[in-house]
Amino acid sequence: MSKDVDFPQKPLLTWVIRTYNEEKWLDKVLNALFMQSRLDFEVIIVDSESTDSTLDIIKKYPIRKLISIKKRDFHYSYALNLGISEARGELIGIISGHSLPSHRFWYEWSIKHFSNPKVAAVGGQFTSLPDGSYQEKLGDIQFHTSMFKGSTNKFDSWQSSSPFKAFTNTNSMIRKSCWKQYPFDESVEASEDYDWCIEMLSRGYDVVFEPNFNVYHSHGGLGAKTLHDNWEYWQKINKIHDRKSRPSKSIHSVKL
Repeated sequence: MSKDVDFPQKPLLTWVIRTYNEEKWLDKVLNALFMQSRLDFEVIIVDSESTDSTLDIIKKYPIRKLISIKKRDFHYSYALNLGISEARGELIGIISGHSLPSHRFWYEWSIKHFSNPKVAAVGGQFTSLPDGSYQEKLGDIQFHTSMFKGSTNKFDSWQSSSPFKAFTNTNSMIRKSCWKQYPFDESVEASEDYDWCIEMLSRGYDVVFEPNFNVYHSHGGLGAKTLHDNWEYWQKINKIHDRKSRPSKSIHSVKL
């Protein structure tokens, strides 16, 4: 992929990618993005002082803007808000530096939902990368079972009974005008995607689950913490979001 590519002056969508030492998968992620069937987007990367070859990989691709922040300043909501505040697209795509698009029409098939003005966001599912832990591989099976057949497993039931089925900033698309109404709340400890989704639903918007908007995503092999390991923590945080009075206001540090 040559970096000598003209940026679209009026991109439909801006991808915002948060990175920190992503050398293992970032090259494949960016290559998959720039091999999509449509290229009417731009890419902004927010990097938190990567010390591996992440920055060298970024230089290989036509990234419109690289925003560098201190590692000590990193916060999921803050990094996203910072990147989105620089975006020119009317839609925002969010993936991590190790969220690998599953096919060439991944982007094209997902943006179609925004033709409906009531749609605030599109979410998809994720399955583990080849280096995923055995827990994550089992989770892949459990997730697909719960989505289509139902399950009593506590991890599965959270996915299938959720009002938005699957919405995570592992791979999401949101409408920028909706983000301006409610930027990701920088006061929340975690699960900013869950909070944002519930907020949009409370305001009368729709959040769409698109099964073709799948990515490969996991947190590595033996010893790496997974969603399963953090289950009780996420449950605690999400219950706090559930009790929040809606509609709400977000606390953020970016200019709109």
